[in-house]
Amino acid sequence: MGASFRKFNWQGYGLIVIMIVLVPVLSISQYSIKDIGGLESEMPSYWTKGSEPDGSTLEWATDNFNSLGRSLKITKGVTSEAAAWVSENMCDQWTPTHSADTDWLLGAYVKTKNVNTNPANDDERWYLKWEFYDSLDVFIGETMIPIDQSIATRAEFAPDTNDVGATILPKKSFRTIVSFVGGKDATGTVWVDNMIMASSRGAKWSAIWNDTFICPTGWFYWLPRTDGAISHGYENTRLTTEEARSGLTSLKFDLPFDRDQHDAFIGAKRVPLVSEQNGKDGYWLTENISPGDVVRLKVWIKAKNLVPDSAAAYPQGWSCGFTPIFFESADNNAGFGSPNEIKGIDAYFKFPPVTEFDWTEYHMDFKVPERTGAMSVRLHPYARITGTIYFDDLTVEKLDVPQISNIGGFESDMPSYWTKGSEPDGSTLEWATDEFNSLGRSLKITKGVTSEAAAWVSENMCDQWTPTHSADTDWLLGAYVKTKNVNTNPANDDERWYLKWEFYDSLDVFIGETMIPIDQSIATRAEFAPDTNDVGATILPKKSFRTIVSFVGGKDATGTVWVDNMIMASSRGAKWSAIWNDTFICPSGWFYWLPRTDGVVSHGYENTRLTQQEAHTGLTSLMFDLPFDRDQHDAFIGAKRVPFEHSDYTPPGKTSGNIIETLKAAPGDIVRLSVWIKASDLVPDSAAAYPQGWSCGFTPIFFESADNNAGFGSPNEIKGIDSHWKFPPVTAFDWTEYTTDFEVPERAGAMSVRLHPYARMTGKIFFDDLTIKVIGKATDLENKDKNTPLTFELGNNYPNPLNPTTTIDYSIPEAGKVTLEVFNILGQNVLTLVDQEQARGRYQVTWNGTDKTGSLVGSGIYFYQLRTPKAVTVKKMVLLK
Repeated sequence: MGASFRKFNWQGYGLIVIMIVLVPVLSISQYSIKDIGGLESEMPSYWTKGSEPDGSTLEWATDNFNSLGRSLKITKGVTSEAAAWVSENMCDQWTPTHSADTDWLLGAYVKTKNVNTNPANDDERWYLKWEFYDSLDVFIGETMIPIDQSIATRAEFAPDTNDVGATILPKKSFRTIVSFVGGKDATGTVWVDNMIMASSRGAKWSAIWNDTFICPTGWFYWLPRTDGAISHGYENTRLTTEEARSGLTSLKFDLPFDRDQHDAFIGAKRVPLVSEQNGKDGYWLTENISPGDVVRLKVWIKAKNLVPDSAAAYPQGWSCGFTPIFFESADNNAGFGSPNEIKGIDAYFKFPPVTEFDWTEYHMDFKVPERTGAMSVRLHPYARITGTIYFDDLTVEKLDVPQISNIGGFESDMPSYWTKGSEPDGSTLEWATDEFNSLGRSLKITKGVTSEAAAWVSENMCDQWTPTHSADTDWLLGAYVKTKNVNTNPANDDERWYLKWEFYDSLDVFIGETMIPIDQSIATRAEFAPDTNDVGATILPKKSFRTIVSFVGGKDATGTVWVDNMIMASSRGAKWSAIWNDTFICPSGWFYWLPRTDGVVSHGYENTRLTQQEAHTGLTSLMFDLPFDRDQHDAFIGAKRVPFEHSDYTPPGKTSGNIIETLKAAPGDIVRLSVWIKASDLVPDSAAAYPQGWSCGFTPIFFESADNNAGFGSPNEIKGIDSHWKFPPVTAFDWTEYTTDFEVPERAGAMSVRLHPYARMTGKIFFDDLTIKVIGKATDLENKDKNTPLTFELGNNYPNPLNPTTTIDYSIPEAGKVTLEVFNILGQNVLTLVDQEQARGRYQVTWNGTDKTGSLVGSGIYFYQLRTPKAVTVKKMVLLK
């Protein structure tokens, strides 16, 4: 087919239809997100050097550009062949095909220097070219657009475009290739920027990816526009060498304080997960990721010119975050949206309350949903964020287990009270879910012959209600054990599987130990059964103030062993276990008290689990599943006792995992406890009949000391408070935040928090994301009457989701101007519910789902913000019609 300028060439189209030549639709460079995450590529995304003959230079230029700091550049003399930048398939992202029967406006902004003028033929021309291919990859036609060579130098960028009606496709293009070409006899220097491809000549959205050249290989952007130009502060976005966490380059957003609200992102292009089918197709996300896996997204950020007040007022809008999006396919023509797009998740980073900070790692963990075959990751400054923010070193990695450090999310990969004492090569220690005797978890060791013993080792088991282990008591010790393919009839300790108890006195002097062999008379024990010490084998001559338990596979021991229901009972038969915790449901930082009958967890609490059925964030939540006909009994799972920062007490060992490790609490402070709850199978009639017994709540307990040996009860225990939440009168509700405020009493140096289902509670209740923070001083408040609020508080709207009416409760601890407003997801005011002076007290207001004109608003996410002279808080609600 011959070429023609400024006009689409259809000559010979009918013949070409039957001359089908199949070539791969995807033209893919080899890279992974971990390769591109450093932003160090020397090539622009979507573009390759199609031809760079001797005597020509192709550059991803920074010396001249029309926008965003980069352009495509060719410098050349007379060469043996044309020099050309050539795009990948420009059918991608939101424009997976280019439409037929549309008058396409094509072109680019161009600047020239010393080019040859008045070209006589194609070899002397500088030009742009669009090539179009159908769904079978059959050539449809092309448009060639000459770059203006009427003068040798064009001092400013100006557009070169096709004529009206020149490019109207007879069928959809599934592969569109764009070229920027200097013919073999063309000379001089040409810069190209702001590629133009708009349907129906004047559409707001560009159909070329990306039309400017800020993004390096593997990236793309979505940046807002006004009249076609990047705007809302994002016009300052750059790849920069001003700052870099590694290498030379980082991505900079420079968003002025007075900018108009608009979010945007620069994202890693959609790439397939590795599988047998596509692992060899050219590029990959990272090794061996599949649906159900947990991936950690990690990026490093440096920032300055931040506005902490804005962050406090708009905790989601004034922020940055990840937006991972999961797809069935990475194919260019699969597009965004259903059915290809499976799930997208906006995640928000909490920046420190400072005006600037140095390179800091931010990460979040996500579960890959079912059907996922590809993934994209966006670096996302949200609508209100201002300041200068640098991103670098994005990585995606598969996690064997969740690694979220805050214990309030139940995401720890380690059981409470236990550590991996030794895991030599050839052994694997697991907090196992494949086999257990009760409550869904066990300790597991799998090993061959190793260089040393493999061992799970406990923290100090003198804790909670048993702060010491008594002398002159016949201690029953052991555990329930299951084995598979273990070596039999061991000849020495190196070949043995065993349990070991070590005891230390008040001066941490070793008292003695008890070693309990695990039964190796047979290779496989199909069911859990107890291995224990003999009567009279363990009678301590003095109290133990530190008791350490180990589960060990000797260096020459082989096979797999599971241990559950650790046994430590005084006077052989006591009802209370003296080991914390004897089963392994609790993750790091937690402990439980669950009722028992004949030593077995009962009263419905035997169904308690860490579960991935539901999660507010991360993967895991805590589930109580309490049947309607259960016997009455309360119970709890609590955060382990931890010291306040003002306390003189320094706990031994590591303190990471504390829910209050950064809380500078002191007597007289008001602390706010918050947890998210989801529930089903509730019984509103029971709630009405037994408003306290049929309920859940917090039980904060304050102590003088967090020391293991201080114990519960007087004098260490200062105060415990049971609080009861009022659930809505429904049988089920979605994730809802519950908060309660407490005053820290005098002498308090530590505290514990329990998640507490009370005696008559029934139903399925999920807990997640427990937090605690100081919100004020009780001494600043005049009236401490229990019916008068001590703290500023914005309640959870009910119902949520709403349709279309919802009720909002709030409390103000002192008189003043109060504003309660509803905003949409763009931060625009929908309606002001309250705007007046109010006395100290508790208030309730209803929103009927209308805006300031009285019209019903559409379905979606909305925010309600309570503002007083001394505090601002925002919560989210969902309207579903």
